[in-house]
Amino acid sequence: MSPSPNVPAAPPGSPCDKKSGPSVFIVDDDDALVEALSDLLREEGYDVEAHTVASAALARLEAGARPDVILLDYLMPEMKGDAFLAALDRAGIDVPVMVLSAMNESRLDVPVRRVRAMIRKPFDLEKLLDELSRLAA
Repeated sequence: MSPSPNVPAAPPGSPCDKKSGPSVFIVDDDDALVEALSDLLREEGYDVEAHTVASAALARLEAGARPDVILLDYLMPEMKGDAFLAALDRAGIDVPVMVLSAMNESRLDVPVRRVRAMIRKPFDLEKLLDELSRLAA
């Protein structure tokens, strides 16, 4: 199965470029989860930019987008979470990251200074919202 396109595409000048409230990048290859989480977070007052292709999210970040938080799926077909985090470090992009994964936390290879929260899938929405609120503050 080929990677799906970004959901939705965000042009320069998107909310993650000019903040009106807390902004979140969602990076996850699950279209249904991305759509549902995007809708929920927008209802909660977040500016959301969603990507189902990790390299597209990296390109936006490298072009200057600076969300308050990145919600990152750890296991994606194109790029695993550790590679995404390493690319952020190489580019000097310092944005707090919350990792979403079905994997046991002890099996994840993530830098502690970069990953500020980990939520296990399937996740409790209240816990996710609480952690997101904490990180976006």
